[in-house]
Amino acid sequence: MPNAVKGSDIKGLLWYLAGPGRHNEHINPRVVAGDAVTMAVYAGPIDRKRAWELGKLLDSPRQTLLRGEPVLSTNHKQARAFIAEGMDRSAAYEAATKDQNTWHCSLALSADEGELADGKWQAIASDFMVEMGFIDRGDGAPDVRWTGVRHGVSVNGNDHIHIAMSVVRPDGSLADVYRDRPRAQAAAGALEHKYGLKVLASREFEGTEAATKPAERARAERTGAPETDREALRRRVRAAAVVADSEAGWLRELRAEGVIVAPFWAAGGLDEVVGYSVRLPAQRNLETGAWEKSIKYGGWRLGKDLTLLTLRKWAPWEQSDAAREDALTEWRRTTPTAKGRPLVADPVADKATVAELAAWSRHLRTIPVADRDAWAQAASQSAGMFAAMSVRTERTPGPLDRLSRQLARAGQMPAHRRRPQPVHQDGLRHVSRLLWSTTSPATSQLALMYAMTECLLEIRAALNATDRAKAAAAMASEARKALTEIHMRAAGIDPSKPYDKRPGSPAWAAAARSSVVVDGLDRAAVEDKIRAYTAVNLSQRAFGAPARNAAQAPPAPPSGPSQGPRPRGPKQGRDFER
Repeated sequence: MPNAVKGSDIKGLLWYLAGPGRHNEHINPRVVAGDAVTMAVYAGPIDRKRAWELGKLLDSPRQTLLRGEPVLSTNHKQARAFIAEGMDRSAAYEAATKDQNTWHCSLALSADEGELADGKWQAIASDFMVEMGFIDRGDGAPDVRWTGVRHGVSVNGNDHIHIAMSVVRPDGSLADVYRDRPRAQAAAGALEHKYGLKVLASREFEGTEAATKPAERARAERTGAPETDREALRRRVRAAAVVADSEAGWLRELRAEGVIVAPFWAAGGLDEVVGYSVRLPAQRNLETGAWEKSIKYGGWRLGKDLTLLTLRKWAPWEQSDAAREDALTEWRRTTPTAKGRPLVADPVADKATVAELAAWSRHLRTIPVADRDAWAQAASQSAGMFAAMSVRTERTPGPLDRLSRQLARAGQMPAHRRRPQPVHQDGLRHVSRLLWSTTSPATSQLALMYAMTECLLEIRAALNATDRAKAAAAMASEARKALTEIHMRAAGIDPSKPYDKRPGSPAWAAAARSSVVVDGLDRAAVEDKIRAYTAVNLSQRAFGAPARNAAQAPPAPPSGPSQGPRPRGPKQGRDFER
């Protein structure tokens, strides 16, 4: 998992990497990779003094050949945003121009992959630099000055390496760092296969999602927020898109949620909106009492399916001329504090909602498997439905949010390959409005959850019937985990705390019941097995009998029909199957 950033202080970067870290997590800092000079002089353990000297070595081409001049780079998108906010053009471009003489990229493994030896990390880092075109180019350009530093696993248990380099080559030319992030992803994918590492399905099958950054998580901690601004906005933008019947209604819903929305106007006036940004109001730092500046996000930074162009193609919005004019009127409003919702939730009872979801599932079965656009739209609308329920019933992103994001990844498709208008008409609008109007902090009825999950499994079946079997397996696995967690919470168990996973325990029963829905097991047989184990456990507690071993366990229930291959589930599900 690569994370590439640009900066201007390579000495300060290496000084930090050789230090204790923000949470004293840095252990035994050492140089394990680098160019020939770096390895000859600085290979092995390194303290802050030697790290500072190494930084001076890496920066020496810029200091010698460019006389220490900055390597200026202008972010034109940021400059245009400053101009849109009223800043003078020259001042905007000056503010968007920064010194970027340093390139830094961390390469991390998943926590469950363990740790690699220094020698293997050296080979991976060197191959990564070759894949990026920074060394061994073969066109006569000298290799950049660079180093690879390790200092133990991260606070989340991820083994990783930090690569730091100067963008100024020893001949004074500049290394090409254009589109470095997609290039880094491609290079990481090649190295995963080469070295037998865990291959990210999101990269392999283009179902990616923007991750939260450490700075975002740190800001949430300082303000006491239960989630980052990116996570909060992603849920609300996606949910409101399905709740609203028009683009104007979507804007009103967001403003009612306290979201500050700003349009990106097409050149030439206020007649066409081509994009948007959203942010939450500023929040106070709990320790200092100072206001923390809110972070602005464009639709693309929230999700590939949340750009305005893509929203207009999958959201169930009215497409009439009057609706478009109403949207323009709403976009032109300058007051970002509109309160109250203009629409009232439809008075649909839970039974009617379940029936409507069943009708949606039947509609999904009529979509041809080859119609990728129709399935993508269905996945995006279903993601909005789960997001609506998540916003209203989960204080922090939970299982419903995870299912929403899994569906959103399935609904990703380039805008130019989509139909110009939605194909599902009202789709899930009425159901989503009911969920959006819910205010209970508890998860809704299990019957409603089962009906929602059936919709997800229909989309899973369509993915499995095409060339996206791994995405289908991941969706089923996530559905099983989410339903297990929902059953556990209904039984009064907090999944975030230690709990009993043995056969017959409430957590085991929760996993069993989730497998009924996701894997198509026979419900009566599973309930009989749960009752049998419960009776055995009660008798053991009453008479102090030893725990029943696997040979004494009741037979497993017969498996029922299942759509597509049966993916591996959470640990609870595997315990149940055993």
